[in-house]
Amino acid sequence: MKATVAILVVAASFAAAAEEASEPATASPGKFSAEASVDVLSDYVWRGTICNGNPVWQPSATLAYEYGDFGKVSANVWASMDLTHRRGTMNASRQACGIQELDYTLAYANSFGPVDVEIGHIWYSFPYGNGRSTEELYGTVAYNNPIVTPSLSAYWDYLDTAGNDVSAVYATFALSRDFELVEKLTVTPSAALGFADHAYTGSSGGTEATDLTVGVAASYAVTEWLSLGAQINYTWTPSHTLRKEGYMGEGKDQIVWGGVSVSLSF
Repeated sequence: MKATVAILVVAASFAAAAEEASEPATASPGKFSAEASVDVLSDYVWRGTICNGNPVWQPSATLAYEYGDFGKVSANVWASMDLTHRRGTMNASRQACGIQELDYTLAYANSFGPVDVEIGHIWYSFPYGNGRSTEELYGTVAYNNPIVTPSLSAYWDYLDTAGNDVSAVYATFALSRDFELVEKLTVTPSAALGFADHAYTGSSGGTEATDLTVGVAASYAVTEWLSLGAQINYTWTPSHTLRKEGYMGEGKDQIVWGGVSVSLSF
């Protein structure tokens, strides 16, 4: 977290210097924001793999600093925790009702007209997974328009627990659109197709289509700072090779999963 504080301090210093150099009439002050949320899900499904086939709860906290045209820097902490004592999970060494995964993300985001761009670094850790961890660099580009929002994300897993450069790549192309059914209620249907190379999947083939997910999410703004949500998704393994090799886990190649959420923003 020292790195997070340092980045935020540097961003704040840069913003202050920029404000002094600009004319007072056009200067717009930066601002801090914070968000906390909790998802309760039937399963933990990630990139087409069932990481936990039992109910989980996933808390998240984000601190961000935004300064107009300079964009936004943010720091996030996210965890996946068991809701049951059952052990239907890939991580056999985890402890029941404990933290299965704990992730830290540093990101920078900016908008250029209708195009949103985000780059960042994610550190994945597994407290009860014999000290395993891995690190990724990622980038996302999305094009906002009234019809449908397409986005492309790429992730490079460049470092594992032993300090090896694994050079595993995962990418996903997604489509989504927000519909405001009534005031404060937004429904978002989406579809996403993921691909990964051999280093990522461990497959006998080359680059494979790892996962196709279609779903719908709903969010209701109770107040300006409190929102409630729900989601339902269907995930399938498109690659015949990965289906034969059991990529999804737990003897499945398709799954319906979902849950509810609550979020606070300040």
